[in-house]
Amino acid sequence: MLDQEIIEFCQNWNAKIEANKGDNLSDVYERYRDLFTVYNKLYNQVPDALIAKGNPYKGKINDSNGATEIVVQYLGGVNILANYHANNLDNDIEAIDRLIDQEVFYIKIRNGQRDRNADLEILQNVRSANADIKAKAILQVIYLVRCNLVHGSKDYQEYQRLLLEPLTNLLRTLITQLYSALSK
Repeated sequence: MLDQEIIEFCQNWNAKIEANKGDNLSDVYERYRDLFTVYNKLYNQVPDALIAKGNPYKGKINDSNGATEIVVQYLGGVNILANYHANNLDNDIEAIDRLIDQEVFYIKIRNGQRDRNADLEILQNVRSANADIKAKAILQVIYLVRCNLVHGSKDYQEYQRLLLEPLTNLLRTLITQLYSALSK
């Protein structure tokens, strides 16, 4: 159950996000960044929610696995993918697959250098028939693009819209699902 402070935090940020109706590149970047702020707040609540359900996360909790595998453990990969499908986001997942496959974007960047092998592993996982693996890979892309954006590896260019718009759709839908689950 979310406490009042977290509910108000999400409401305030969602009001800001909803007010951003622009289509300029800066609006696209801002929406993604602001949505991730809400997602960050929510996924940090998940470890306690798992404990409350009697199913604590087994392992070290950090930002990376908090945004990915712990959320998948809580919501379930099948549920995440079904929610994406129900919200007509299959094309957004396919777009992410295509952009990684064609090397339009580098997802995993280490010390300013692309890591194609890591990208190929992410791509393989995005294509996985295993729902948990696939969902985790999608969440990993969302997380890594946020890292690239915040840590100066994502250039401010119009073509970034190709990646940020589908990820924004996926992130917005995930936030709604996670908020609902945490509110019960």
